[in-house]
Amino acid sequence: MRDLAQCSIDGFAETLACLGRTGVRGAAEHRTPGVVGAHVPWARDNHWIDAAVAAPGAELVEPPHCVWSTAVPAGRTELAELAMPCMGLVLAGWEAPAHAPLDAPALDVLGTLNDRAYGQRDRLAPLIGALADPRLRTHGLRVDGEWACVALTLRVDDDVSVQYVATEARFRRRGLAAQVVAGALVQAREAGARTATLQASPDGRGVYERLGFRTVATLVATVTP
Repeated sequence: MRDLAQCSIDGFAETLACLGRTGVRGAAEHRTPGVVGAHVPWARDNHWIDAAVAAPGAELVEPPHCVWSTAVPAGRTELAELAMPCMGLVLAGWEAPAHAPLDAPALDVLGTLNDRAYGQRDRLAPLIGALADPRLRTHGLRVDGEWACVALTLRVDDDVSVQYVATEARFRRRGLAAQVVAGALVQAREAGARTATLQASPDGRGVYERLGFRTVATLVATVTP
């Protein structure tokens, strides 16, 4: 079983690379030794889109706007307020909480809901709507026929990386995110995944801890001075 911290970091990096491979409006995958991510020049205002993940000590060759790493690369400035916990969970023996059956929203639905949930416009929606990777799965719950909470998962070896969990504002505080993530993990375990990883926002960290995730690393965001 691979190290949980590295699984979480790799899942984030490969998700970024998937965004780049869409080619939407000039988006491009970034992949150099020890550095994986995406160039998305029209989303440079978002540190989680025009971004790459770098191994400590890796050489940065024309990297995207934001570089995430466990250590600040030389010559770059850390955005300390954006430090992001990487979390992991071993699925063997994990007891899934009760959850509703999930449906699979279309990719464009998932992207649009994420943009609304995070107060942005046309950042993730064009990219997620154009994803074409067989390792990806969508998950979601409807309330009164309307999509209320969604998530995306990416299978990387025997790990499932949970990404883009978002809940419509009027449906929050109902435990929907926990249900969607739990349902996605059950599906992944049934398909052979051994671990689950993700990166937590301040709002989501408590939700994931209650599901059994623990912090295994911290990524810091850096930009050029």
